[in-house]
Amino acid sequence: MSAKNFRYVALAKDRTRVKGVVRGANEAEACGALRRDGLTPIRLAEARAASGVFSFQRVTPQDIVDLTQELSVLVQSNIPVATGLMSIAEQETKLALREILMSVASAIESGASIPSAFEPYRAVVGDIYIETMQAAQRSGNMAEVLEHLSELLLKQAETRRQMRKALSYPAIVMGVVAVAVTVIIVFVVPRFGATFQAQNVQMPLVTRAIQAFGEHVRGIWWVYAILAGSGAGCCSAVWKTTRGRLLYERLFLRLPFVRRVIVAETTSRFTRVLGLGVGSGLGMIEAIRMAGRATGRPLFVMECENFAERLGRGDELSGAISESRYLTPFARRMLTAGEDARELSRACTVVSKQYDREVGHLTGQIGTLIEPLLTLALAAVVLVVALSVFLPMWQMMQVGK
Repeated sequence: MSAKNFRYVALAKDRTRVKGVVRGANEAEACGALRRDGLTPIRLAEARAASGVFSFQRVTPQDIVDLTQELSVLVQSNIPVATGLMSIAEQETKLALREILMSVASAIESGASIPSAFEPYRAVVGDIYIETMQAAQRSGNMAEVLEHLSELLLKQAETRRQMRKALSYPAIVMGVVAVAVTVIIVFVVPRFGATFQAQNVQMPLVTRAIQAFGEHVRGIWWVYAILAGSGAGCCSAVWKTTRGRLLYERLFLRLPFVRRVIVAETTSRFTRVLGLGVGSGLGMIEAIRMAGRATGRPLFVMECENFAERLGRGDELSGAISESRYLTPFARRMLTAGEDARELSRACTVVSKQYDREVGHLTGQIGTLIEPLLTLALAAVVLVVALSVFLPMWQMMQVGK
């Protein structure tokens, strides 16, 4: 019988209450495990895995950062990884992460390598995590690579926080405005229109158009809701496919500011992982392929495969990367300046730090860039709504005179 997770409330020896999760084939086995630990069970119930997007049990990027730091300490201290991960899992209160740790520890104890044990959870930890761990496994320099990986994940988490912070204000404003405009168009303008028609006022085209649209939405609002939900679902489904990711990426690269952010972030990730791979003893071709996959950009992954093929045919690095759509002239010059693995690793560190700063600078500009566009859009909406209401009122006043 497979083991299950049970949530418990128990009394410790000092009569204080403790909560947590314990594994067992059934409740009796779980109670026995608690008593062996010196706990007296008060309440025990089988734990259900949280599945909601907004669940507090969802594994977050910060959880992965903490796990990487703990894993680095285990390796540096020469503690058996399986034993250490199982010990960490026993102290983990987040059920989803606890189950991952136990599964990984069991796989490693059964003889799997660390990257292979984490492979089933690629969607949770990310491509860059698995690719970097594989590089560390091949090079035999797991402790140092894990330390660098932890730093990389911290920088990525900070970038995501900056992006959310920059986009939160425009998103809130747009949401409030969308609700207000919907109420005005669907409820307010049609009532004004009925009043104007009762006064035999000839309404202008803008008012008639908004009134007709509002009445149409009120009549078949459920169709619009279905269309909106279907559109969002289709966009999400397309994003999850390889062709869809390529399509979105090509579209984003046509947007000037978005292109700068994508190029800077991709260059930073690529050079950092490339530096880790080369510095850890991997060959150039293998390190380039691994670093390309770690960026998570399908178009750039294809470029990196082309780089590797050209290097395999005997081309110089400068020629192989000369036509890249992602690597800037500065990045290409720095990468081709290194003559050996150590110098290339240092060059990659310089480039990654430079583009880390640029990503931070660009994300800080998002709010400044969006605010004027948002102001213009709001002004246009307010003007149309105002004209649809005040033009008939002005005509009615003229008729009254």
